[in-house]
Parts: sequence; C-alpha cells; structure tokens
Amino acid sequence: MRNLFNGQVVADLRSDFMFKRAFGQKNILISFLNSILKTDRITDVEYRNVEMLGLTKQDRKVFYDIYCHTSDNRDFVVEMQHNPQKYFRDRALYYSTYTVQKQHDEAKKAFKRKLKNFAKSFVWDYKLYPVYVISILDYAMEHVGDWPRDKFISHYLVKEEEMNEVHSDSLHFIYIELPRFNKMLENLSDESDKWTYLFNNLSKMNEIPEEFDENSFQDLFATAKIANFTAEEIHRYTEEQKMSYDYQNCLNYAVETAVEAAVKTATEKALSEGEAKGKAEGLSEGEAKKSLEIAKKMLVMGLSTEQIAQATGLSEEEIIKLK
Repeated sequence: MRNLFNGQVVADLRSDFMFKRAFGQKNILISFLNSILKTDRITDVEYRNVEMLGLTKQDRKVFYDIYCHTSDNRDFVVEMQHNPQKYFRDRALYYSTYTVQKQHDEAKKAFKRKLKNFAKSFVWDYKLYPVYVISILDYAMEHVGDWPRDKFISHYLVKEEEMNEVHSDSLHFIYIELPRFNKMLENLSDESDKWTYLFNNLSKMNEIPEEFDENSFQDLFATAKIANFTAEEIHRYTEEQKMSYDYQNCLNYAVETAVEAAVKTATEKALSEGEAKGKAEGLSEGEAKKSLEIAKKMLVMGLSTEQIAQATGLSEEEIIKLK
C-alpha cells in the first residue's frame, strides 16, 4: 500500500459526474474497455455525439457513444450506460437501435466525403459495425436457472434457440452487476476484477494498493481526488451526491413503511385465523402468510427476487410463483 491520497477524499466512480470525468479520458476508457470486451486490443477511441441519446435529460446524461479502433484495423461502437430503471433490459435494447440505425447516416456521410461528384447515388449494403452496450448496474439483475450468485459479468448475443448459432455478431449486451462482486483485494485475478473492485470501493480507499500500478489506474486516482476538482465541479458532485442520498433515503423509508404495514396486517390476520386452530398452529401459519404478503408488496414495488428472498426468508422459487 502507498499513501498517495494523503488523506484526501476520493470521489465515487458510480456517480454520473465521476463516471463522465473518468471515462472522458481516452487512456482510462481504453483500459476499462480492454478489460471488459472480448475483442482485439483497442488502440484508439473517438467520442461521437456524447449524450445524444434518450428522450429526457435524465436518459441523455448517462450515455457515451464511442467509436473504437483496434490493432487489426477493425472498428466497432460502444455505448456505455449507468442508470438502471424498470424494464432495464428492454430499455437497453430500445436505445441500442439508435446506435445501429445511425450507422446508415454515418455511411452516407462517408460516401459523400469521398465523392466530389455527387452524380452517383448512395446505396447502403447494410454492413454494420458491431455495437457493444455496456451497462454498469448498482443492483443484481434477475436471472433464470441456476445462476451463480457471484457471476457479475454477463454477455448476451442473439442466438438460435436450439443450435445456439449466433444470428448476428453486430449487437452485444454486457452487464456488470456490482452487488454480485464480492472479491477481496487479495483475490483479484484480472483487469475486469480490478475495475469492478474500484466501482465498489474507490471512494472508500485511503491508500493505493500495489495491484493498481498501471498508468491508467494512476490517472484514475488523480482524476478522482476531489482536491483536484474546480469549485464548480465540487458543487456539481456534491449536489449529485445529495440528490442520490435523498432518493435512497426516500426509497428506504417507503420500503420500511410498506414492510411494517404488511407485517402488522399479516400478523393481525394470522393471529385471528390462528385462534380457531390453536395458538401454536395459528402462529406458524401466520408467519408463512406474513412472509407471502410482504413478498407480494415488495414485488409490486419492483424489488428483485433475490432482495425479497433475503428480506422474507422465502425461497426464490416461492417468490417466482407469486409473480
């Protein structure tokens, strides 16, 4: 460990402000992308139409539209997102279509730049650059089957259902679920582990571990020092953090209130029904009904199966049946 922070406060990489501040620097972005993507090494990136996507200001602020160039002269597009919401997978799919369709306009512009004489009309052959949608999530997604609790990176393609043949290599979805990552510092095995560890722990660190000697990490640490922020940047970051805390407190209070009300109602009902069958039997049934009632309310509130299972003691299979 090296005490290079000198007691200085470090910003949270999960905040929108710090996310943009860090990944707006090419060397930091390239290091991150090369650790996550299963592609040829990225040698350069080009930021195009940053924040162009989305129907609302809230949507637009979480996008990076990045053109990547690799060591073997291939190009592809990366769209980075950092703002989960309901139906997030559908939302990611919806906004990825903007990046795909925009390639028509890009091809047409390139065609016109090459031709001084515009007599020849443009015809597109539909050749697409691959699009990678990378989403960093502050919550654990719901998965089907026996999904490992510690599998924190998932990579999706469109495939044929029976033969598993890839329909097209042009659209990829990569989700990094931060709550599923539970490795300690000494157990980090590769670059993707290191980056995910920093998403979860950067703002808590007082020293720089030797595991993060790479130049890109050193640049990230310097970028994250709040002492290096301008007065305006400090204000923006502080306001964003305050809004985040206020939102989380409101959400926690809503969940707590709903759970307390559900527990009270379910307990009263269980005790009333239990009197007819005997106190012991009634309490036993009441506990089960109480858990089910709480689970139903949590489902309505949009909490994940895993979160509900932890809160109620029910199995994930029981909760799925409630849906």
